[in-house]
Amino acid sequence: MSAEILSQIEQAESYKQEGNARFKAQDFRKALGSYHKVFCYVNGLQMPGENSEASQYTQMMGKSNSGSAVPADKVEDVKKLKQSTHLNMAACYLKVGEHRKCIDACSKALAHSPISKAYFRRGQAHLELRNLDEAKEDFEEAQKLEPQDKAIEMELKKLKVAFSKHEAQERKRYANMFSKSSKADPPKPDEEKAEVKEDS
Repeated sequence: MSAEILSQIEQAESYKQEGNARFKAQDFRKALGSYHKVFCYVNGLQMPGENSEASQYTQMMGKSNSGSAVPADKVEDVKKLKQSTHLNMAACYLKVGEHRKCIDACSKALAHSPISKAYFRRGQAHLELRNLDEAKEDFEEAQKLEPQDKAIEMELKKLKVAFSKHEAQERKRYANMFSKSSKADPPKPDEEKAEVKEDS
């Protein structure tokens, strides 16, 4: 059964390579298709110490799922394969403008371990969605991991501009709101006299 699992891992790796080639050819949708296939091969595999939905189901059925267990020497490889595939998917989602999916893919990549690229791409997606606080948090995390990275610096500068534009819009909105409320039609003198006459 171990040979079958190794074959699954190899197949997943080949789909990742196919996705990378499609990404380089700027065919982002097809690249995503290849990356999704990676998970068709690795999601059913049982990692030591990990209790997946599939393993819980087989336990409920009173069966053993040791046949789908990843060999100890391949565990890190499979984790890295999943993480890098999620990162590559995030890059594709950024390219096709699916920013929420990019955020999700980056969060999945970060579940394995902190990685600058995941924070960076998630920050870019948040910036596109105008989630400025979240973008700032992610770029700062990326910068902690890669303090010399110029791309992170550039994104932080873009973010600073976005914050100042946002603040200017907020000031304008509130100024308009207050000017409208102060200009709310005060009663005209004739109306006041009419009201007084009615009372008497």
